[in-house]
Amino acid sequence: MIETNRIYNGDCLEIMKSWPDASVDMIFTDPPYGNKNLDGDLASSRVGVKGGRQKAAVAIKNDSVEDTARVLRGLFIEAARILKPTGVICCMTGGGGPGISFAHFMIEMDAHLSFFQAIIWDKSARGNGMGWRYRRNYEFVLVGFKKGGKLAWADDSVAVPNIVQTPPVANEDHPTQKPVDLMASFIRWHTQPGDIVVDPFCGSGSTLIAAERMGRKWIGVELDEAFYPVARERMDAELSQGKLL
Repeated sequence: MIETNRIYNGDCLEIMKSWPDASVDMIFTDPPYGNKNLDGDLASSRVGVKGGRQKAAVAIKNDSVEDTARVLRGLFIEAARILKPTGVICCMTGGGGPGISFAHFMIEMDAHLSFFQAIIWDKSARGNGMGWRYRRNYEFVLVGFKKGGKLAWADDSVAVPNIVQTPPVANEDHPTQKPVDLMASFIRWHTQPGDIVVDPFCGSGSTLIAAERMGRKWIGVELDEAFYPVARERMDAELSQGKLL
Protein backbone atom coordinates (compact mmCIF):
# COMPACT_ATOMS: atom_id res chain seq x y z
CA MET A 1 0.00 0.00 0.00
CA ILE A 2 1.35 3.42 -0.93
CA GLU A 3 0.77 6.27 1.54
CA THR A 4 -0.24 9.51 -0.18
CA ASN A 5 -0.26 13.17 0.86
CA ARG A 6 3.05 12.76 2.62
CA ILE A 7 6.54 14.26 2.31
CA TYR A 8 9.50 12.01 3.08
CA ASN A 9 12.95 13.21 4.16
CA GLY A 10 15.44 10.77 2.70
CA ASP A 11 16.95 9.17 -0.39
CA CYS A 12 14.21 8.79 -3.01
CA LEU A 13 16.01 5.86 -4.65
CA GLU A 14 15.68 3.89 -1.41
CA ILE A 15 12.20 5.12 -0.49
CA MET A 16 10.71 4.34 -3.92
CA LYS A 17 11.89 0.74 -3.65
CA SER A 18 9.28 0.18 -0.95
CA TRP A 19 6.41 1.28 -3.21
CA PRO A 20 4.35 -1.32 -5.10
CA ASP A 21 4.68 -1.92 -8.82
CA ALA A 22 2.31 0.07 -11.06
CA SER A 23 1.07 2.26 -8.19
CA VAL A 24 1.72 5.82 -9.45
CA ASP A 25 -0.08 7.82 -12.14
CA MET A 26 2.47 10.57 -12.68
CA ILE A 27 5.99 11.61 -11.74
CA PHE A 28 6.87 15.27 -12.17
CA THR A 29 10.31 16.11 -10.89
CA ASP A 30 13.20 18.54 -11.12
CA PRO A 31 16.34 16.54 -10.28
CA PRO A 32 19.89 17.90 -10.12
CA TYR A 33 21.11 18.83 -13.61
CA GLY A 34 24.77 18.01 -13.00
CA ASN A 35 25.76 21.68 -13.20
CA LYS A 36 27.66 21.78 -9.88
CA ASN A 37 25.36 24.66 -8.94
CA LEU A 38 27.29 27.72 -7.77
CA ASP A 39 30.61 25.86 -7.85
CA GLY A 40 32.30 28.08 -10.41
CA ASP A 41 29.28 28.13 -12.73
CA LEU A 42 28.05 31.12 -14.70
CA ALA A 43 25.52 32.09 -12.05
CA SER A 44 28.14 32.19 -9.31
CA SER A 45 30.43 34.36 -11.41
CA ARG A 46 27.66 36.94 -11.73
CA VAL A 47 26.77 37.28 -8.04
CA GLY A 48 26.59 41.00 -7.33
CA VAL A 49 26.86 41.93 -11.01
CA LYS A 50 24.13 44.18 -12.39
CA GLY A 51 21.57 41.95 -14.07
CA GLY A 52 22.93 38.84 -12.33
CA ARG A 53 22.28 37.20 -8.97
CA GLN A 54 22.52 39.63 -6.09
CA LYS A 55 23.30 36.98 -3.52
CA ALA A 56 24.86 33.53 -3.58
CA ALA A 57 22.50 30.57 -3.64
CA VAL A 58 22.89 27.29 -1.81
CA ALA A 59 24.59 24.34 -3.47
CA ILE A 60 22.38 21.40 -4.46
CA LYS A 61 23.04 17.84 -3.28
CA ASN A 62 24.08 15.27 -5.92
CA ASP A 63 24.70 18.02 -8.48
CA SER A 64 28.05 16.77 -9.73
CA VAL A 65 28.10 15.12 -13.15
CA GLU A 66 28.79 11.72 -11.59
CA ASP A 67 26.17 11.94 -8.85
CA THR A 68 23.53 13.25 -11.23
CA ALA A 69 24.14 10.34 -13.61
CA ARG A 70 23.75 7.89 -10.72
CA VAL A 71 20.52 9.33 -9.30
CA LEU A 72 19.04 9.86 -12.76
CA ARG A 73 19.56 6.23 -13.70
CA GLY A 74 18.03 5.13 -10.40
CA LEU A 75 15.07 7.47 -10.89
CA PHE A 76 14.22 6.11 -14.32
CA ILE A 77 14.65 2.48 -13.25
CA GLU A 78 12.24 2.95 -10.36
CA ALA A 79 9.88 5.04 -12.49
CA ALA A 80 9.61 2.20 -15.00
CA ARG A 81 8.52 -0.07 -12.16
CA ILE A 82 6.15 2.12 -10.12
CA LEU A 83 4.34 3.87 -12.97
CA LYS A 84 0.99 2.44 -14.03
CA PRO A 85 0.71 1.23 -17.67
CA THR A 86 -0.83 4.62 -18.50
CA GLY A 87 1.53 6.53 -16.22
CA VAL A 88 3.68 9.44 -17.35
CA ILE A 89 6.95 10.96 -16.19
CA CYS A 90 7.88 14.61 -16.69
CA CYS A 91 11.51 15.32 -15.87
CA MET A 92 13.01 18.79 -16.02
CA THR A 93 16.50 19.47 -17.30
CA GLY A 94 18.53 22.36 -18.65
CA GLY A 95 18.20 23.70 -22.18
CA GLY A 96 20.79 24.50 -24.80
CA GLY A 97 24.43 24.45 -23.81
CA PRO A 98 27.31 24.69 -23.48
CA GLY A 99 27.07 21.33 -21.70
CA ILE A 100 24.94 18.51 -23.11
CA SER A 101 23.40 17.22 -19.88
CA PHE A 102 19.95 17.48 -21.50
CA ALA A 103 21.02 14.94 -24.12
CA HIS A 104 22.18 12.52 -21.41
CA PHE A 105 18.82 12.94 -19.67
CA MET A 106 16.92 12.05 -22.88
CA ILE A 107 19.09 9.01 -23.63
CA GLU A 108 18.88 7.71 -20.06
CA MET A 109 15.11 8.16 -20.00
CA ASP A 110 14.68 6.26 -23.25
CA ALA A 111 16.86 3.42 -21.97
CA HIS A 112 14.35 2.57 -19.26
CA LEU A 113 11.12 4.21 -20.45
CA SER A 114 9.69 5.40 -23.75
CA PHE A 115 10.85 8.96 -24.41
CA PHE A 116 7.96 10.91 -25.93
CA GLN A 117 8.93 14.54 -26.41
CA ALA A 118 11.05 17.40 -25.08
CA ILE A 119 8.78 20.29 -24.13
CA ILE A 120 10.38 23.74 -23.99
CA TRP A 121 9.70 25.83 -20.92
CA ASP A 122 10.00 29.38 -22.28
CA LYS A 123 11.23 31.68 -19.49
CA SER A 124 11.39 34.85 -21.62
CA ALA A 125 8.80 36.63 -19.46
CA ARG A 126 11.70 37.40 -17.09
CA GLY A 127 13.70 39.19 -19.80
CA ASN A 128 16.64 38.15 -21.95
CA GLY A 129 18.05 35.46 -19.68
CA MET A 130 21.63 34.85 -18.64
CA GLY A 131 24.84 34.37 -20.64
CA TRP A 132 26.64 35.74 -23.67
CA ARG A 133 25.85 35.53 -27.41
CA TYR A 134 22.97 33.05 -27.08
CA ARG A 135 21.42 33.85 -23.70
CA ARG A 136 19.88 31.08 -21.60
CA ASN A 137 16.14 31.51 -21.63
CA TYR A 138 14.53 28.06 -21.63
CA GLU A 139 14.66 24.63 -20.05
CA PHE A 140 13.33 21.27 -21.20
CA VAL A 141 10.60 19.19 -19.62
CA LEU A 142 11.21 15.65 -20.87
CA VAL A 143 8.04 13.57 -21.15
CA GLY A 144 8.05 9.79 -21.19
CA PHE A 145 5.92 6.79 -20.34
CA LYS A 146 6.23 3.10 -19.52
CA LYS A 147 7.61 0.85 -22.26
CA GLY A 148 4.72 -1.07 -23.75
CA GLY A 149 2.28 1.30 -22.06
CA LYS A 150 0.34 4.31 -23.22
CA LEU A 151 0.92 7.99 -22.52
CA ALA A 152 -1.90 9.28 -20.29
CA TRP A 153 -3.71 12.31 -21.70
CA ALA A 154 -6.58 13.74 -19.69
CA ASP A 155 -8.69 15.05 -22.58
CA ASP A 156 -8.17 13.79 -26.14
CA SER A 157 -10.00 16.81 -27.51
CA VAL A 158 -7.23 19.06 -26.19
CA ALA A 159 -3.88 19.65 -27.92
CA VAL A 160 -1.25 22.03 -26.55
CA PRO A 161 1.92 23.58 -28.02
CA ASN A 162 5.24 21.98 -27.12
CA ILE A 163 6.47 25.40 -25.98
CA VAL A 164 5.08 26.34 -22.58
CA GLN A 165 5.27 30.01 -21.65
CA THR A 166 5.17 30.24 -17.88
CA PRO A 167 6.91 33.09 -16.04
CA PRO A 168 9.68 31.90 -13.71
CA VAL A 169 9.66 32.77 -10.02
CA ALA A 170 12.32 34.12 -7.69
CA ASN A 171 14.45 31.53 -5.89
CA GLU A 172 13.09 32.46 -2.47
CA ASP A 173 12.58 28.96 -1.06
CA HIS A 174 15.04 26.92 -3.14
CA PRO A 175 18.05 27.74 -5.36
CA THR A 176 16.28 26.33 -8.43
CA GLN A 177 12.66 27.00 -7.51
CA LYS A 178 10.07 26.36 -10.22
CA PRO A 179 6.63 28.01 -10.59
CA VAL A 180 3.64 26.07 -9.30
CA ASP A 181 1.75 27.00 -12.49
CA LEU A 182 4.30 25.10 -14.61
CA MET A 183 3.73 21.84 -12.75
CA ALA A 184 -0.02 22.46 -12.70
CA SER A 185 -0.15 22.60 -16.50
CA PHE A 186 1.42 19.16 -16.92
CA ILE A 187 -0.67 17.68 -14.10
CA ARG A 188 -3.79 19.00 -15.84
CA TRP A 189 -2.81 17.51 -19.20
CA HIS A 190 -1.78 14.07 -17.98
CA THR A 191 -3.91 13.18 -14.94
CA GLN A 192 -7.42 13.05 -13.55
CA PRO A 193 -8.66 14.19 -10.12
CA GLY A 194 -7.70 11.63 -7.49
CA ASP A 195 -4.65 10.38 -9.40
CA ILE A 196 -1.33 10.03 -7.57
CA VAL A 197 1.42 12.53 -8.45
CA VAL A 198 4.95 11.93 -7.15
CA ASP A 199 7.96 14.25 -6.97
CA PRO A 200 11.08 12.33 -5.85
CA PHE A 201 13.20 15.53 -5.78
CA CYS A 202 10.54 17.82 -4.38
CA GLY A 203 12.76 20.69 -3.19
CA SER A 204 10.47 23.37 -1.76
CA GLY A 205 7.32 21.44 -2.70
CA SER A 206 6.00 23.28 -5.78
CA THR A 207 4.83 20.06 -7.51
CA LEU A 208 2.98 18.96 -4.40
CA ILE A 209 1.22 22.30 -4.06
CA ALA A 210 0.14 22.12 -7.71
CA ALA A 211 -1.20 18.59 -7.20
CA GLU A 212 -3.12 19.58 -4.07
CA ARG A 213 -4.70 22.57 -5.79
CA MET A 214 -5.89 20.35 -8.63
CA GLY A 215 -7.42 17.64 -6.46
CA ARG A 216 -4.70 15.03 -6.98
CA LYS A 217 -3.08 12.87 -4.33
CA TRP A 218 0.63 13.56 -3.90
CA ILE A 219 3.88 12.22 -2.48
CA GLY A 220 7.14 14.13 -2.16
CA VAL A 221 10.66 13.07 -1.26
CA GLU A 222 13.47 15.48 -0.39
CA LEU A 223 16.98 14.40 0.58
CA ASP A 224 18.32 17.74 1.80
CA GLU A 225 17.48 18.45 5.45
CA ALA A 226 17.65 22.17 4.70
CA PHE A 227 14.76 22.04 2.19
CA TYR A 228 12.58 19.27 3.64
CA PRO A 229 11.13 21.58 6.33
CA VAL A 230 10.60 24.28 3.70
CA ALA A 231 8.44 21.90 1.66
CA ARG A 232 6.55 20.90 4.80
CA GLU A 233 5.92 24.51 5.79
CA ARG A 234 4.74 25.52 2.31
CA MET A 235 2.39 22.54 2.14
CA ASP A 236 1.06 23.15 5.66
CA ALA A 237 0.34 26.76 4.65
CA GLU A 238 -1.39 25.55 1.47
CA LEU A 239 -3.57 23.09 3.37
CA SER A 240 -4.47 25.70 5.98
CA GLN A 241 -5.45 28.16 3.26
CA GLY A 242 -7.58 25.50 1.61
CA LYS A 243 -9.47 24.89 4.85
CA LEU A 244 -10.11 28.62 5.23
CA LEU A 245 -11.54 28.78 1.72
